[in-house]
Amino acid sequence: MADREHDASIDKVLEAMSRSKGDGPREPVTYDEFQKVLDSTPLFMRETPQETEGDYVLEALKSLVFEGEGDEVAINFKNHGNELYAQKSYGDAIDAYTSGLNSGPEDEALRVSLLNNRAACNIALKNMRMVLRDTSAIIALAAAKNKDPPSKALYRAAQALVHLERWEEASDVIKRGKGLWSEGANQKIWEVLEGQVKVGEKRVFERVERGRRKTITEAARRTAIVQRGVVVVNTPEPPDNPHPLDFDPSALSSVPLYPADVADTWIAPTAATPLIFPVFLLYPQHNQSDLITHFHEDTSFDDQLGPIFPASPTSTSPEWSPWDDKHEYWTDNLAVYVETAGKRLLKVGKEITLREVLAKAVKSAEGGKPRDGVVLRDGLLSFVVLVRGKEEKEWIDNFKRVRDGK
Repeated sequence: MADREHDASIDKVLEAMSRSKGDGPREPVTYDEFQKVLDSTPLFMRETPQETEGDYVLEALKSLVFEGEGDEVAINFKNHGNELYAQKSYGDAIDAYTSGLNSGPEDEALRVSLLNNRAACNIALKNMRMVLRDTSAIIALAAAKNKDPPSKALYRAAQALVHLERWEEASDVIKRGKGLWSEGANQKIWEVLEGQVKVGEKRVFERVERGRRKTITEAARRTAIVQRGVVVVNTPEPPDNPHPLDFDPSALSSVPLYPADVADTWIAPTAATPLIFPVFLLYPQHNQSDLITHFHEDTSFDDQLGPIFPASPTSTSPEWSPWDDKHEYWTDNLAVYVETAGKRLLKVGKEITLREVLAKAVKSAEGGKPRDGVVLRDGLLSFVVLVRGKEEKEWIDNFKRVRDGK
C-alpha cells in the first residue's frame, strides 16, 4: 500500500513537470505531495542538480524547486524552513528561508514572511545584527509604501536592540510597536521589553554617573594630598595595598546614582574633606611593624596606639605584643618619629592629629631645595615608634650618622 502511494506521488510530480514544459495551465503540486517525494530521496536538493538525466524523481525536484515560478519555489523553501525551525534546526532553517528569498518571489507578503522567519531563527541563535538586517528591510519596505510595519518585525527588531543595549533605538521601536494592534499584537510583550529598556537605561546612567563621580573624586583627592603638603613617591613595584588612601566615607555625599534629578544633587568632595590613610608603624628595635589600615587624619597617635599597646606597665588590656618580652611598649613610654623627604627626622606629638602632624612637617622650597614634607610612598605613610630613653637616643644617633655619611 505504501509503495502504491509513493508511486502515485511521484506520478503526480512527474505529471506536473511535464505540463510545466508546455503551454497549458500548470497544476499546482501541494507541499505535502512535494514533501513525500523529498522523503523518498536521499537528500533535499539545495542546488540545481547538474546530472539528472534518466532520474525522473530528481528531474521532478529540479522542476519544482528550481524551474518553477518564484513564488512557488519560495513557498516550498518557506514551508521546509518552518519545519526545520520547529525542529530547532535554526541554521538549516536560515538556509531554507535564504534560498526562498534568493528565488525571487514577487509576492510582497511572502518576502516579508521569509525575512521575518529568518529573523526569528537569528534571534534563537543570538545573531542580533542579522536580526536587525532583516527587520530593517521589512520596516523600510513598509515605510516606502506609507504603511505601518508588521508588529512582528518591530518586536523582533526591539528584541535585538535590547540585546545589543541600544536603548534609545529600542525605546523608539517599542513606542511604535505599542501603537500597533494589527496582527494580534500583544501589549503585554511590549511592556516586558519596555521594562528591560528602563532597566538598561538605568544601568547605563548609573555607570556614567559613577564614572563622573569617580573622576571628580580622584581629582579632589589629588588636590587634598597636595594641600596636606605630603611628598608623593611611587616606586616601580609597589606593595599590595587593599586599603588605599581615600576620603572618609561618612563625610561624602551619599546621593543615589539614579534618577537624574536626584543624582544632580550629589555634592563633590572638597580638598578639606577628611582623608583616611593607611599607615605603617615601624618598631626598628625589634624589626617589627603594624599596619593601621584606616588612620583617620583627624585622630591622634594616642588614639591609634591605645588599641595596640597597654596604657601602663601594669595593664593587661590590650595584651602585650609577643615580641615585647621586656614589656617596654606601653603608650606613655613610646615616642613617635617621622622622616621627611628631605631626610629631616621629626618628633611627632602623639596628642595632636595626623592632619596637624603633616602640616607641621611641611617646609617651603628655599635655597634651590624643593618643598619638604612627610613622604607618601606608594600610598602609605610610615612612622617610627621607639621606647623612650637610651635605646631611643641610640637609634636617633645611628639614623643621623647614616644620613650624614659619617
